[in-house]
Amino acid sequence: MKTVKDEKLLAHWLEKSGIADCFSTPGLRFSLRRYDKGEPVTVPGRKMEELLFVVEGTVRIYGIRSNGSISPVNQQSAPLLLGDMELFGQGETPFFTDAVTPLSCLVLPVEKHREQLEQDVPFLHMLLRSCSDKLRLFAFVDVPAETIEERVLLYLEQVCPSHELKGIEAAVLQLRCSRRQLQRVLAKLYASGEIEKLGKGHYRLAGGKGRR
Repeated sequence: MKTVKDEKLLAHWLEKSGIADCFSTPGLRFSLRRYDKGEPVTVPGRKMEELLFVVEGTVRIYGIRSNGSISPVNQQSAPLLLGDMELFGQGETPFFTDAVTPLSCLVLPVEKHREQLEQDVPFLHMLLRSCSDKLRLFAFVDVPAETIEERVLLYLEQVCPSHELKGIEAAVLQLRCSRRQLQRVLAKLYASGEIEKLGKGHYRLAGGKGRR
């Protein structure tokens, strides 16, 4: 982990990400932080006192079972927000987050701005959207489905933005299946016309709409 003390680079990421537009509070002081590939970003038991806006890179989120085995939760690429679920709690996260690739994050200290943030309507709207997306994903983990095909279709309909699957690796974690199983199912659904292929590892429900 390294704090990047380059004001021009910080300004570049603030402008490119549009994050400053998600706040009405003036004078917020962001910093820019880098994580190396494989480096831990969040750890259970370590209080999160910052909001991390990942503007570049990919993270893996997972838990550790009592027997020491890994329980995968999600793999997600920028843009994403870490620390939203902990903001109004005790600040401790139940999950590990590692950098799958080098990460660039815009960092906003929470306690320094808490009073203003709790009154910042645009920020609260963004926070609700972020928390809603994560809760929908966590709820999806236990959704019953008779076949992997049905699970993939439910995933496209209920979890994926714009009903699009972008990236096999993240979907494998969320769908709890092997890469080979997922590729076979995607090929089958594509052949039957239930999904469209937009590029390598990029699929969408046929017509781009949820099923009725």
